[in-house]
Amino acid sequence: MKVEPKDTRMPKEVMIRLYTDMVRIRKADEKMVECLLAGRLLTFFHSGQGQEAPGVALCASLRQDDYLFPQHRGHGINKCLPRGMTMKEIIAEHFGKATGGSHGYAGFHCCSIDRGIFGYGGIVGGDFTLAAGVGIACQMRRKGQVVVCCFGDGATGRGPFHEAMLMAAKWKLPVIWFCENNLYQQMTGMAVSHPKVDIADFAYGYGIPSAIVDGQDILAVYEALQPAIEKSRTGEGPTLLEIKTYRYRSHSEGMRDHSAPGGRLRPQEEIDAWKKRDPIKLFEERLLKQGVLTDVDIEGIHRKAVEEMNEAERFAAESPYPNPKDMSKTLFAE
Repeated sequence: MKVEPKDTRMPKEVMIRLYTDMVRIRKADEKMVECLLAGRLLTFFHSGQGQEAPGVALCASLRQDDYLFPQHRGHGINKCLPRGMTMKEIIAEHFGKATGGSHGYAGFHCCSIDRGIFGYGGIVGGDFTLAAGVGIACQMRRKGQVVVCCFGDGATGRGPFHEAMLMAAKWKLPVIWFCENNLYQQMTGMAVSHPKVDIADFAYGYGIPSAIVDGQDILAVYEALQPAIEKSRTGEGPTLLEIKTYRYRSHSEGMRDHSAPGGRLRPQEEIDAWKKRDPIKLFEERLLKQGVLTDVDIEGIHRKAVEEMNEAERFAAESPYPNPKDMSKTLFAE
């Protein structure tokens, strides 16, 4: 099923929050790139510019007691920020500081158990079976909780994806498989590794519903999530959502941006075409047309987002490094 965008009407304050969070995520990503190029990050960075809409729509659809596995693209910022983590926690973790979300020990693998964010592993596709396990726990509790496992198109080529899909389908686990398909698996285009165009087709073999969604339209993503989440909450099992989106920058900052075979560069015209459908600009135009925001409002939102990121950078720079003697307190639970 392909979800077509609609002129969805929702409360004004909700639409403003969705737009504001997308702007915050874009400014956060730009700040991370800036800090990396200045030599201030202790990690690398996988920019997620262009993929702001899926995470914001997702977090707006979840309950506080639901669970979320982000993915490495953008280092999970497009989920962590709208889910409640602060940029101070996120950037301090990348600086290796004690005030970071994981006390400076995890690098870019941020998590926040209190907010239902389990983080993401260093192995691509390593979270699939973990999400299925959390789905079992949600099912046993019978509180209507769901777990969302986010991943890129490349992860569908690994065994754990199919193992977890099979388990979730057979046991009707409350799991949403949330694939952000940006067409490139690190440096390999989809056409090279996949026999079919749509990842959503995998769902057919497991007897579960699926949908293909325009990931540049935040309201289309929001609309697709509602029936999927409702099915999981009421015991009807998992759904696979394929969110068609695009990243503007290379797989990882500083790497050549090419696609196998032959090491060909991504076509600039392809990048430019996707930038014309920037998710922030598309939603901004809709909100201006509907009278939800004015140009003055938009300028203020952007200004506040820049101030937030600058303050987070200052906070991280001034924060202390962790004391190695305290490491055991953050690695083990009592």
